[in-house]
Amino acid sequence: MNQQTIITTLLITAFTISAVTTATDINSGKTKQANITAKTVEVIDGDTVDIQNNGKDTVRVLGIDTPEISGQNIPKEYFLENTSKSRKCLREMGEKASEFAQEKLADREIQVATDSEADRRGAYGRLLAYLEYNGSDLGQELLKKGYARVYNSSFERKEKYRELGTESRREGKGIWNESCGV
Repeated sequence: MNQQTIITTLLITAFTISAVTTATDINSGKTKQANITAKTVEVIDGDTVDIQNNGKDTVRVLGIDTPEISGQNIPKEYFLENTSKSRKCLREMGEKASEFAQEKLADREIQVATDSEADRRGAYGRLLAYLEYNGSDLGQELLKKGYARVYNSSFERKEKYRELGTESRREGKGIWNESCGV
């Protein structure tokens, strides 16, 4: 074998290993960052989406928490008093967050990006990742509208998310408006 053939073979092997590793890492417990393009199959709620890419998977948007649309909301998680007014408002904001996610992600190709600082999967087995559409970060957009709070965990975009959450709260948007009991 000549030197050029050996170099070509090594380059092809390295490229193949790299491509396979990126595709598999998004589903593993490894902390390596991975990015894929996927098709949205179903928007479950404001922070949970089913995607299709080499199989179906459920993604929990990393770094944020939107109020529940089916299930109980705990007002103190959103720094609200536990009143019927705040619980009702959280349900309404959960519905708005879901409608927003539906409008932006439904039946579209999106970017799914994991984070090297975060766990790959959450307690319920869902992939933890950022969802991006048309160059926008869904988590950031939900925080700007006041439809989400920053989730207390480790992730690379935490500082930016906190800035956006603080700004929405200061401006009384969404969850942070007077009708929620703030």
